[in-house]
Amino acid sequence: MHGEFTGPACGHHGPYTPDVLFWSCILFFTTFIMSGALKMFKTSHYFPTKVRAMISDFAVFLTIVTMVTFDFLIGVPSPKLQVPGVFKPTRDDRGWIISPIGPNPWWTVLAALIPALLCTILIFMDQQITAVIINRKEHKLKKGCGYHLDLLMVAIMLGVCSVMGLPWFQRVTGLMIFVLMGCSVFMTAVLKFIPMPVLYGVFLYMGVSSLRGIQFFDRLKLFGMPAKHQPDFIYLRHVPLRKVHLFTVIQLMCLVSLWAIKVSPAAIVFPMMVLALVFVRQVLDFCFSKRELSWLDDLMPESKKKKLDDAKNKAKEEEVISIECPGLDSA
Repeated sequence: MHGEFTGPACGHHGPYTPDVLFWSCILFFTTFIMSGALKMFKTSHYFPTKVRAMISDFAVFLTIVTMVTFDFLIGVPSPKLQVPGVFKPTRDDRGWIISPIGPNPWWTVLAALIPALLCTILIFMDQQITAVIINRKEHKLKKGCGYHLDLLMVAIMLGVCSVMGLPWFQRVTGLMIFVLMGCSVFMTAVLKFIPMPVLYGVFLYMGVSSLRGIQFFDRLKLFGMPAKHQPDFIYLRHVPLRKVHLFTVIQLMCLVSLWAIKVSPAAIVFPMMVLALVFVRQVLDFCFSKRELSWLDDLMPESKKKKLDDAKNKAKEEEVISIECPGLDSA
């Protein structure tokens, strides 16, 4: 029918190159498995401790270098990372500075006050929630100048990013990350060899590893787990299983609702929906007792709560023994 092949999957040297999909799957899954294996290498019995720790710390970097080398040696034209060769705005129809009004009428400035208020609430909550998490008592931290530096950096970069039409970000760490990302334009000669399946494997590893230790994810797994096989979570000792499932379902519904709003045309009200979760938390006081919520919705890490609970139970047992056998201590 005189058709023509188009798209990166058709290869660079002809209308069709075999084994590209198969090789991409190999790169993807091998990257994911190798990243996890090297990250856990610090617990192995090979090499000195410093060597194991270094391999574990640079697990992702070592995996990327290894897989890029394999891909180069095999020679299958897998899809590669597309990086710009010059330092300029991504779109050709805009410059570095964005006009605050542009072609819009003057009244859009007044209409923008409402979404600006929502964004202000979101940024404030993000900054304060982060500070609250960091300032937990178990961390035993003292407030230093870093807090003020973060607030100053957020205030300055919000203005700079708004004028230049760049995404907003938070804290000094984010600034340094994006500065290093910007410097990557000087490494295009190397970055163009990185296959996209390798990056997808790294992203999958980062997503899976971030779920480890999250109580919400652990409670989701309890739905398909018989009671005799459930781990010894501290909240399962003090809260009935049906209440745990109810709390998890409510959290899941809130998460799905936030995601649906975020991907919908009503995404502008997303900050208000995040704020509405505070009122949802207040409603939970009518469904759960304060004692149950203290175990299900506590900021203290699971390991620390378990240690405190074990110590309390041990103290009670020793007290009972001392009452029942008063001469045991003297003996």
